[in-house]
Amino acid sequence: MLNHKKILCDLTFLLSIFFVASVLLSCEQKRDNVSVDFIPGKPRPMQESLALADSMVVYNAQGLAYTTNSLKEIKKFAKAAVLDEETVEFERILKDDFLDKVNLSVSLFQKGTLIDYLFFYENRSSWDTLFEGIVYSLQGYGRMKKLDSVYTFFKHRNVSTEGKTAEFNTRPNLPALKVNIYVDTFELKEGKFLSDTMPPREFETGLVNSVKRPCRWLLDRTFKRYYKEGFNLSVDATITFGDSGRVTNVSMDTDHPEYKDFLEEVKSILYYAWMPPEVRTQLVVRQTHPIFTEYLPPELRSRRIFGKIAAQEIVKSEKVHLSFSREYFQECNGEESEKDSVEIIGYSDVIKEHCDKIHFTKDLATGGINYLRCVKGVTKRDPLFPKKPVKPAKSFELFDRYHAMYVKEDLSLNQVVTLKIPACFVEEK
Repeated sequence: MLNHKKILCDLTFLLSIFFVASVLLSCEQKRDNVSVDFIPGKPRPMQESLALADSMVVYNAQGLAYTTNSLKEIKKFAKAAVLDEETVEFERILKDDFLDKVNLSVSLFQKGTLIDYLFFYENRSSWDTLFEGIVYSLQGYGRMKKLDSVYTFFKHRNVSTEGKTAEFNTRPNLPALKVNIYVDTFELKEGKFLSDTMPPREFETGLVNSVKRPCRWLLDRTFKRYYKEGFNLSVDATITFGDSGRVTNVSMDTDHPEYKDFLEEVKSILYYAWMPPEVRTQLVVRQTHPIFTEYLPPELRSRRIFGKIAAQEIVKSEKVHLSFSREYFQECNGEESEKDSVEIIGYSDVIKEHCDKIHFTKDLATGGINYLRCVKGVTKRDPLFPKKPVKPAKSFELFDRYHAMYVKEDLSLNQVVTLKIPACFVEEK
């Protein structure tokens, strides 16, 4: 009887060992499976990005603060950084003033390839008292009810979480720079067709968005890092897609005596331009118009402003143009504004307008403009309530290359539209 009990105990012990080993093996297999399925640019939950990562780099207010290639350390961080709420595929626009609020930035890599950036903020919104922390990534947006676990993780590693990260302030005197992304043509897979109700140009707005979402911020950062006086490049690239929307090839010229490293980095970023199952078409980029028919320009009143259409199963390749531009803010000093008009040259529409201030972006390769906004009048304010304008200045869009190409369809990509500016205009300080 005792022997039977001993055998039963030994069997139970062996089974428990086998069960634990099976669980550990399944965890390792799960990690391996995740690694096999990694597609650059495809949206992932933050914990999946952490599971993919084999190294981590952290910046805080003092600059580079912590690096590790220990999987045990990364797992501990993943446990500390569990989100209470997460939205994958969140379209975020990181402005410089927005980046100034980052407490910590965490870069995740797999075999030297960037997987994701994580930005940790303290939530200072008066209307949102439930969540202490906000986390942005290249793939989405999340919130944490408590930041204690993240702060404790870094405290134990002598990493300060006070202040704003210094990663983004390395070149504070840069002019306002911008990367404009355009898709000019695309090729469909054999036997695939666009719907008769979907104009090719409208479909291309969805392709533009599919490149913007994973690539725009990376391109912005790279541009700002390499920019110097005299920069005059643009990029034309053909992106080819394989199974599951994965980018299989980026064809572009990277030979340049001065900017070869920059062009190679841009090429590597375009491998993140994953093609989703559906793309989101968008005929209005800047939300300057309320989406009510009576307020829209005539060419948009009978059009579908936003939509979704299948893309991954039909698109074989696309041609992308990257315009590297500088933003200008100028105002007219003097009475000459009453005599001369701001004038757009090289576009089918004749556009001339008296403006007191102008905001425009100029392509550094061609000298042409991508965007122009006119401001008429001066905002008047009540001395007792200076933040609340009594009479706001009138501001309106005069030209947008995106709108001209994809909505009006009266401008080709290689047309250069220039701006004639009256002598009274000077750059705003």
